[in-house]
Amino acid sequence: MKKILIVDDSSSNVLLLQNFLEEEGFVTEVAFSGKEALKLVEQFSPDLILLDLMMPDLSGIEVIQRLKVKIPIIMVSANRETKLIEEAHALGVKSYIQKPIDFDEILAEIDKNLGA
Repeated sequence: MKKILIVDDSSSNVLLLQNFLEEEGFVTEVAFSGKEALKLVEQFSPDLILLDLMMPDLSGIEVIQRLKVKIPIIMVSANRETKLIEEAHALGVKSYIQKPIDFDEILAEIDKNLGA
């Protein structure tokens, strides 16, 4: 089973994604901050990360910069700032999905990034 780390400071977004992904057969773990996400990457060893861009402690960009492992990352954010999206892509982010969450789009991007 593929493991997905969901990182978002909004508990409602996390719960929606977690319930959906577990129904689709994925194993999930959640982090509500960038710092928590960095710790969980080592413990959980996810196959993919769904990462919010705007968080209070470390931004999604900072999390990507601090990760030392190569894990596919899909940014999920309400932020539409082109400069930040381009920076995320330059750091290796494979996909960028706008909130509100479209579950069909999320699933398609996960499949594409995991080679499923």
